[in-house]
Amino acid sequence: MVPYRAYQTKDTNIAVGGCNDKLYGILCDKISKPEWKTDARFVTNALRVKNRDTLDRIIEDELKTKTTKEWLEIFEGSGMPYAAVNDIQGTINHEHGMFSHDHDTIYHTLTYSAVLARNMIETVDHPACGPLKLVNHPVKYSRAEPKIRSPPPLLGEHTNEVLRELLDFSEMEIEKLKEQKTVA
Repeated sequence: MVPYRAYQTKDTNIAVGGCNDKLYGILCDKISKPEWKTDARFVTNALRVKNRDTLDRIIEDELKTKTTKEWLEIFEGSGMPYAAVNDIQGTINHEHGMFSHDHDTIYHTLTYSAVLARNMIETVDHPACGPLKLVNHPVKYSRAEPKIRSPPPLLGEHTNEVLRELLDFSEMEIEKLKEQKTVA
């Protein structure tokens, strides 16, 4: 299906789903390119797939003219699937979900609810930094649920253990590597 992916905007990225003729038409209208609906290269999904590189490039060229927030406002209420692409920090820190209340509240609330329901964000205590929100293991199983086993290590925290237990270095060899600043 084309177009159905994330594209660059002026400041970040936005995912759009013009994945059938109707939705593709909405996208064309919303980005002020209604002539693309009748362009012989793009009138059917099969032709859009065949001309994917061209269509993706010209859509992205248009989307780069405005910020993600501006596009979210333009696409609001259109019926076309779309979403800002948050980085991990944005997803973790947004208390109401992936996006602001202004944009497709139901979709965003459901998206965030799914993140919570799947236990995708877990808070762990870090000895130096305090509580940290981390992205949990994405794969879930019916009989076992992988979890975060420990907080991220400090620089050099496991150096001795790796050198000694996995690589069979002696304590003297490890100290020499540290003196030479080969390891931390």
